[in-house]
Amino acid sequence: MNRLPLIILLFMAGIIFNCLRQLLTWSVSLTYDVLAGCSLACLVLVALGFIMEMIAYRRMLRRRRGGHHEA
Repeated sequence: MNRLPLIILLFMAGIIFNCLRQLLTWSVSLTYDVLAGCSLACLVLVALGFIMEMIAYRRMLRRRRGGHHEA
């Protein structure tokens, strides 16, 4: 059961690579467009994750310093 996530990841990667292989035999330019779109989407997701991590880190620092003062 400890290797279940790895098995799922490999299975999904196999399905994705098979779809890309079939798409490549059908249309090379469409395959490049799909890969470019997926790369752009992954880049955007990584950037959003980085921004969210920075926001969480700054909130943690603010709480640690006791930034909530009541008037």
